[in-house]
Amino acid sequence: MEDPIEEGLKLLEEKKPEEVLRLLDGIDLPEAYALRARAYLLSREEEKAVKELERGTERFPYSHMLYFEKALLFLAMDKLEEALEQVKRALEIMPYSYDYKKLEAEILFRQGKYEDAFNVLGDVIRLKPDDVEARLMRAECFYALGKYLDALYEINRALEYDNKNPYLHFLKGRVYLETRYYKLAESEFRIALSLKADPEFAVGLAVAEFLGGEREKALQEIEKAMKLFPDYKRAREVYETMLNQTGNISSK
Repeated sequence: MEDPIEEGLKLLEEKKPEEVLRLLDGIDLPEAYALRARAYLLSREEEKAVKELERGTERFPYSHMLYFEKALLFLAMDKLEEALEQVKRALEIMPYSYDYKKLEAEILFRQGKYEDAFNVLGDVIRLKPDDVEARLMRAECFYALGKYLDALYEINRALEYDNKNPYLHFLKGRVYLETRYYKLAESEFRIALSLKADPEFAVGLAVAEFLGGEREKALQEIEKAMKLFPDYKRAREVYETMLNQTGNISSK
């Protein structure tokens, strides 16, 4: 006979929440509370999911996994303070958990607490040096704080593990843009675009060309972006700004 927890996981993957709830009804294990909560969330019954996990932590107050599940649930509900509180409770029990540390960093990042986030991400990276996502997030923190050299260092370390990651090249382009190395920015945006067709990358390339003095080329690039990504409104806004600035320069 298959383990009910394993079976419940499979049913969740198959998006069958009602069957999960029937299968695990009355089972008094931390994993069962967690899976029932996930089933409620899948059914868009968020309050029932919260109550299920509250029952679970009352029954198993030292189950770090249940606090982690509560943090994930609150994060999905965009309740960041509650999510942070729960992941900190999980970390009180399991202070060196890579997953818990990373979730704490993600919540802090989403709250805009970049200094706190990059400190926690330092712990995450020490636990798993090849975590490109964590390094990218840490670089984003440095970028947001205007610490461009630190951001560049973290990006280059991440590229050692994954040089085909378009978001690393895009962020590197943004760093070069901020520090006025327009040709280098242009190169990074081109690499990002070659790896993934993304309107933000295309606009970044056009801006780098424009600020680097290649105005006609930039206008052509942004026109191409508007055709490829007609729903991306920022391309139109940037295009109009470029036209206005080009007109002002031409009239002088």
